[in-house]
Amino acid sequence: MNRLLEIGFDPAGHWLLDGSALDFSLARHSTQRNILYAFVCDGQVMYVGKTVQPLARRMAGYRRPAPTQSTNARNHQNILALLERGSAVEILALPDNGLLHYGQFHLNLAAALEDDLVRVIDPPWNGGQVDDGVHPPATPEERARGEDEAAEPTAGAVGGFTFILQPTYFAQGFFNVGVAAQRLLGQDGETLEMFLGDDPQPILGTINRRANSNAAPRIMGGAGLRSWFQAAATVSASISVEVLSPTSIRLRAPPRQPQAAAGPALAIARTTQGAIWPRRKEFHVLTYAEGGLAPLSLYAREYGIDSTTLSDFADDVNRLGEPGSLHPRAPVSAVPRALVRAAEDPIALRDQIVAFLHANEATIHATRLLLDFRTPRVEPFVVTAIELALAGAAPLLAEVVVVE
Repeated sequence: MNRLLEIGFDPAGHWLLDGSALDFSLARHSTQRNILYAFVCDGQVMYVGKTVQPLARRMAGYRRPAPTQSTNARNHQNILALLERGSAVEILALPDNGLLHYGQFHLNLAAALEDDLVRVIDPPWNGGQVDDGVHPPATPEERARGEDEAAEPTAGAVGGFTFILQPTYFAQGFFNVGVAAQRLLGQDGETLEMFLGDDPQPILGTINRRANSNAAPRIMGGAGLRSWFQAAATVSASISVEVLSPTSIRLRAPPRQPQAAAGPALAIARTTQGAIWPRRKEFHVLTYAEGGLAPLSLYAREYGIDSTTLSDFADDVNRLGEPGSLHPRAPVSAVPRALVRAAEDPIALRDQIVAFLHANEATIHATRLLLDFRTPRVEPFVVTAIELALAGAAPLLAEVVVVE
């Protein structure tokens, strides 16, 4: 088994008994095609095969073999015999990542490796023969017993969640998973396969549970995920995630909408703190994440938010580099401090304000917005960012006020 692990095979699942019936469980690679797989018992490689089908479908052929499928039937009995005597049978897999080429030609990793693996390892269930990856179909009579007897559909999602594509996610190729969904994913440091849109081949990422103070996962996808974000979505889009297993997910972006004709811009009123203060509780406040005498403390303490909670909130917003909100405890939200204090980048600040507007539409539902970015005065680039953010659609908002 170690020789397989050394060349890139990794544990994909295992065989099990469901009463007296044979069944399998796949934690990864379930939907991948053109894949090498192996059955391992007590560290010994018992069988090596390849398939052009999704791995889950190929395993289903062993689970319920048709009488005409001799390889399936033989391995079904072999696996069943080991399980019945109390042995464990693991499923290892090595997918073709498409990176091997000779000139302009793609080399089929499964086809190239299988012959040598069978020759060198000599798995007992292969009997010196390679699995050509093509298997006779069931007869019409056998298929009449039910389609799932001949071929199992690929594994469906075991759960799911959505997230808003923040500017930092878009630029760097990662995203954070909310606390409510964190139990669906694997452990810190585990490799995660990510299927992007309808692509049948995944990219590989990593589950990082150390980046966030609450141990919720941060999914690190690197350049591959960043490229997909930038090609398939826009900042503030809602990305849906189907969790296929703790180490396998599929991401889907909403269809890109054609640019709508611009309507009349939302009017932005400008006022002073003293003038707006009597009406302060009519608004949801958007400011920047800084404690002390900054506006965040001023508004949050009106709703009984203590200094420790406020400090933790500001730290989280600044560390994650994305907007955060005290809603529903208080109608106060914040963007990262650096975008107001240091960056002087109206586009970056605009993107954060737009991300907040999408969150408002989805969950907060405020109709009046008070923006207070004084440091102690409102810088010109901040005014530009606000105007750019509100130049497009701003659903729900009936009144916007900027404190100067």
